[in-house]
Amino acid sequence: MSATSKNKVLLMGKAKAGKTSMKSIIFANYLAKDTSRLGPTIKIAYSTLRFLGDLQLDLWDCGGQDKFLQSYFESQRDVVFRNVAVLIYVFDIESLESQNSVKVKQRMNDNNNNNNNNMIND
Repeated sequence: MSATSKNKVLLMGKAKAGKTSMKSIIFANYLAKDTSRLGPTIKIAYSTLRFLGDLQLDLWDCGGQDKFLQSYFESQRDVVFRNVAVLIYVFDIESLESQNSVKVKQRMNDNNNNNNNNMIND
């Protein structure tokens, strides 16, 4: 990742996995106990921030409700996965849906790889 340009970071995972909480603890200095007041992310929450000095991140916190996840793979695929530098997939290891989350993560990786290959070949 280049420190002179924005680096797109996707936070993805199923609903209530802890994406927004993780983002708030790492980037906004929240205490873990304070994240309980955070609500669900609707669609995508965008923020641009500096991290570790000169590293500028274009952070996309993607809502994990099924209706949003489906649209990321279908109608929004080219926008969501375009120019991604880092994809962080968050899942709750105590959730019964963890195995399904791993399948969704593989689908995200496939989409991201396909999108990057299309950019190289264009």
